[in-house]
Amino acid sequence: MEQRPYSTGTRKLLAGFSILLVTISLYPLSSAPQIRPEIHARQVLEAYKRSYPDRVSSVSWKNDDWIIDVGGEVFYWANGRLLPEELRDKWQDFKPYVFYLYPEEAPDPKSYSPERIAELQKIGSAEHQMQGPDHHNGFRSALYGGTKRGEIEQNLVQVRFLGRIISVHRMIENQVQQIDERIRILAKSDPEVAQFLKNLGTIGGYNWREIRGTSRISMHSFGLAIDIQPRKLGSKAIYWQWEQERNPRWMLVSQNNRWAPPAAVIKAFEDQGFVWGGKWDLYDQMHFEYRPELHEVSKLYMIFSSLQKFGIGGD
Repeated sequence: MEQRPYSTGTRKLLAGFSILLVTISLYPLSSAPQIRPEIHARQVLEAYKRSYPDRVSSVSWKNDDWIIDVGGEVFYWANGRLLPEELRDKWQDFKPYVFYLYPEEAPDPKSYSPERIAELQKIGSAEHQMQGPDHHNGFRSALYGGTKRGEIEQNLVQVRFLGRIISVHRMIENQVQQIDERIRILAKSDPEVAQFLKNLGTIGGYNWREIRGTSRISMHSFGLAIDIQPRKLGSKAIYWQWEQERNPRWMLVSQNNRWAPPAAVIKAFEDQGFVWGGKWDLYDQMHFEYRPELHEVSKLYMIFSSLQKFGIGGD
């Protein structure tokens, strides 16, 4: 496979890489609450390689595009669609995967412009969600192991989590156990975390289902997401689509009026490679999903941004 050469700027960047690792913190992540910024193909694919070393064997340059080898299956970047070779020229028939810089803080609805509010209203409409092409599921199926329900269920294990038994993908069994242990330790000295545990309602892991309003299967269908709901919400919002049914200005509900786990609980998940749905504009306050590649993408961009301030890696 042809390997694309590094530019002069990239060589400079790599030369300064080890120095910068000592001088900056890679965590927490970028504070920019962007939904879909332009992210370079190689950085995304390398993020997958670092996040799933047992599944991704290589990232390289071939036929004028970046490719990733997942368990012996090769996928082309194809303008963010991640397609097998036979479909790479038909990339316009598919919806791109979403990659973003995972924000440090949840977005402040007060900062939304009228244009952004209108965009969210459009995105949130049932008509919009059913329009246009869909993702090609081959990449995720290769990465997570399975295309059909029976195949995916072969990857599931049962774990005890915060006093409940849930089913999750075996690749996150250890991470879930680490989160459970950390939250329990925190509860001994943190009254907010202790109250969070006391108010726990339901906890859900694996659940074979399509994403509401689409034909796509969710991360719950792979056993890579966990939903945590309290016994009592009061009048607080927890999920944008539920709120949308009673409030056309659902996107402007303030953070104070949304239910959220304690910050220490969110951090426990994030430190194990999960992202929290409360940091999305289409908020899902109960939802955590395993997306370590997004943390890696954010780390890369933090490094690139910092290096450029030193005049390294500018071209």
